[in-house]
Amino acid sequence: MSISTKKVIVIAGTTGVGKSQLSIQIASHFNGEVVNSDSMQVYKDIPIITNKHPLEEREGVPHHVINHIDWKDEYYLHRFEKECIEAIEDIHSRGKIPVVVGGTHYYLQALFNKSVKKDQDQTKNRKITIDEQKILDSNDSNLIFNALIKYDPKIADKYHPNDIRRVKRMLEIYYCTGKTPSETFAEQENTLRYDTLFLCLFSDRAALNKRLDNRVDKMLELGGMEEIEQLYKYYKENNYSIDQCENGVWQVIGFKEFLPWLEDKDNVKLEDCIERMKIRTRQYAKRQVKWIRNMLIPDINGDIYLLNATDLDQWNTLVSERALRITTDFVNNNSISEAHAPPELEKLLPNLENTTKPEGHFSCSICRNSDNSELTVIGKDQWNIHLKSRRHKHNLNRGAKLAAYEKWKAQNGSKIENEREN
Repeated sequence: MSISTKKVIVIAGTTGVGKSQLSIQIASHFNGEVVNSDSMQVYKDIPIITNKHPLEEREGVPHHVINHIDWKDEYYLHRFEKECIEAIEDIHSRGKIPVVVGGTHYYLQALFNKSVKKDQDQTKNRKITIDEQKILDSNDSNLIFNALIKYDPKIADKYHPNDIRRVKRMLEIYYCTGKTPSETFAEQENTLRYDTLFLCLFSDRAALNKRLDNRVDKMLELGGMEEIEQLYKYYKENNYSIDQCENGVWQVIGFKEFLPWLEDKDNVKLEDCIERMKIRTRQYAKRQVKWIRNMLIPDINGDIYLLNATDLDQWNTLVSERALRITTDFVNNNSISEAHAPPELEKLLPNLENTTKPEGHFSCSICRNSDNSELTVIGKDQWNIHLKSRRHKHNLNRGAKLAAYEKWKAQNGSKIENEREN
């Protein structure tokens, strides 16, 4: 429950589902201003591949925390929290309503008070050392993950080693406070800073995937390729390597996918890069849905309103009008009459009593990553899914065939050698 009467509206959802469009409609209707919560849209220029809402479509609605970070800089959660809260307070001071919208959903942690139950003086701020900053700024996922394991193995157990941004954030908490994230979270009592309405747009995966593929094509047609080449020029001028793609603006979907083609690697076709960009975009959308269901919804006790954005022809009825009704009740301090989800989306709202965040690392010695390391899976549910997957079964069969062949070769090796000598 909120401890503030100041109101904030949050619009969540996957990439390409219409969050920006709805944010303009909500802000225009309720005297609001938009606060960006997308980690790529904070960077200057390149509006197409970072999916910044076109200026001509913003209908004069001011946008904050957007288009202000240099490409050379890394943007951390603590900086977003500071800038986001400053923007919200500024908007409130002018009698308007902040509308927070973006695809980086873990940035929404900034809206929580995280009040400490124990003595506040027990938490000391400390200055990050040079060596600690080098670890945070490194591109070495193993180095960062092992550092987190050293200080807080319990929290490390919740994250995949390659989830470098979130692992880095957990390590940053320890470096900044001298306390492990596990201790910090145990002492926190999460309450929202503001009276917050959460809206979430959802689209059926098949419809969304088609929409995302078409959007990639449109982005490239409208100048996305030129922006990627602009990034590449800066990348070369600063003598960056591919490891840089794990940090800052270089994580933007599109750059890493086109890098082999830009570097004129052998047998790399432009069409393959476009397809990789589409695949990564679809994968990103899938991860966003998981984050909303497994992290955001439990944190706010399921108090979120789902909007069905599958059929854009029904946008006005299923999204815009429903969102306006919900927001009208919220702004006027009335009980919201709309259901949290339409019947077709009710399955997306879990039974919160049975909702637990996935924990535990499971390594598969049969299936390997591209660097030949063991595949790592987070959580028992995902591990059970992996064990039943086509990939795992295929690798098991291949392993069994190889083992049978090695056994046959050992049994018949001398016979084969004799036949060769004769």
